[in-house]
Amino acid sequence: MLCFLSGVILASNFDQKFFYLQILFFILCPLTFIICFKLKTKIFLIFYIFLILGSFCFKYSFPNFNENHISFYNGQKITFQGRICKEVDARRDQTKLTICAENFFHNQKYKKLKGLVLISIPRYPEYRYGDILEISGELIKPEIIEDFAYDKYLARYKIYSVIYSPQIKNLHKNKGDFFYKNIFEFKKYVENRLNQLFPEPHASFEAGLITGSRKGIPDNLMQDFNTTGLTHIIAISGYNITLVIVLISGLLSFLHRKTQIICSSITIIVFVIFVGASAAVIRAGIMGVIGLLAIWFGRKSVIAITLIFTAFLMTLLNPKILVYDVGFQLSFLATIGLIYASPKLGKILKLPNILGIRESFLMTMSAQVTAVPIILLNFGRLSLISPLANILVAPLIPIAMMFGAFAFLGSILNFTLGKILSLPAFLSLELMMKFTHFCAQIPYASINVPWVNEIILVIYYAGLCFWLFKGEKNN
Repeated sequence: MLCFLSGVILASNFDQKFFYLQILFFILCPLTFIICFKLKTKIFLIFYIFLILGSFCFKYSFPNFNENHISFYNGQKITFQGRICKEVDARRDQTKLTICAENFFHNQKYKKLKGLVLISIPRYPEYRYGDILEISGELIKPEIIEDFAYDKYLARYKIYSVIYSPQIKNLHKNKGDFFYKNIFEFKKYVENRLNQLFPEPHASFEAGLITGSRKGIPDNLMQDFNTTGLTHIIAISGYNITLVIVLISGLLSFLHRKTQIICSSITIIVFVIFVGASAAVIRAGIMGVIGLLAIWFGRKSVIAITLIFTAFLMTLLNPKILVYDVGFQLSFLATIGLIYASPKLGKILKLPNILGIRESFLMTMSAQVTAVPIILLNFGRLSLISPLANILVAPLIPIAMMFGAFAFLGSILNFTLGKILSLPAFLSLELMMKFTHFCAQIPYASINVPWVNEIILVIYYAGLCFWLFKGEKNN
């Protein structure tokens, strides 16, 4: 499995135009070495086969851009029909729609078309999941924006074309999948109810914690989150999933552990479905459950194998997430940190376990130890204040999430009851924003680190593996 994953990483660095030539060179060199030195390497050959399979899996994850694929027409102005096939990404100043292309207007008639297009339009008028649209505009191939690999970012979603400010005609409404349509409608209902229960920006912050939505969070608050390394709390990540499981386990602590596991698993399934059941959310759910199982059972070897197998399956389904999806990389590494780094750091860092400070700090530092190099490589910034910010904020997150959920449920029965139940959540949100802003204002809270590259990454992780696995049985 590790060789397969390595093959995917290897192929991502190949020039796709000369892929087969590079693969041939990569195959012949080791085989020549084996023949010359007459090595008995059956295991080596098996590993090598999986390495090559991983490389080909990445290569063929890209579609065939022929005349039946929408991206074949990049650089041209076209008119086509398509359906909104993903959740509408409504932001403060614009809306982004993911369109599944269906028909292409060519030579005075429509012909079948496939592929995804991301279109950017004004915030209003509003469109909904399942609407069938006629779209006219110039198809553009995504490109690198400054240091941000926007093309690779979209490629992980299988999007290879974008249109800015197209002309749109809404042909039919609500033609999407019944299951997802109702999920998205319910999610929107929750966000609207939270807007009634909380003032801004508390309502948007609470929605970020519960549903992962960031659309109403003001820019200054988002900047504070970025500076303090707290952006993860308003994204549905393995960290948030773990918090949900911890909350459920705490409420059901009087029950048998097996019952806790069953209830937590059901809660996670419901939570993942509620927030949209996207690939990223499913990944976060899996990573969160694996991390918690490591804490509950302490069988690190079994959990690690399960984690690698999960990464293997997810990469097999979409090879691009391993190299293009930073969120996947961070979730995987943070879970590794939770399994292996947390126990070692716990022996080194002697902190009082008051109000969950010790646990919050260990979770934060474990994730930082394993994930920071990837953050530096992709974003070039290091939040020095992140450990302190997490210690201050982390104990308040479960309170805000739990009472925010209680307030929503209570408001369905009686709106006044919902307002009363929202008070603890409001106070927690207010304190978190105050703490975050305070930490963000500290000099050198975040610094630029532009010199991190792949070589430094390899050296760092080699040293980290030596430290983590030193003394481990069957490591």
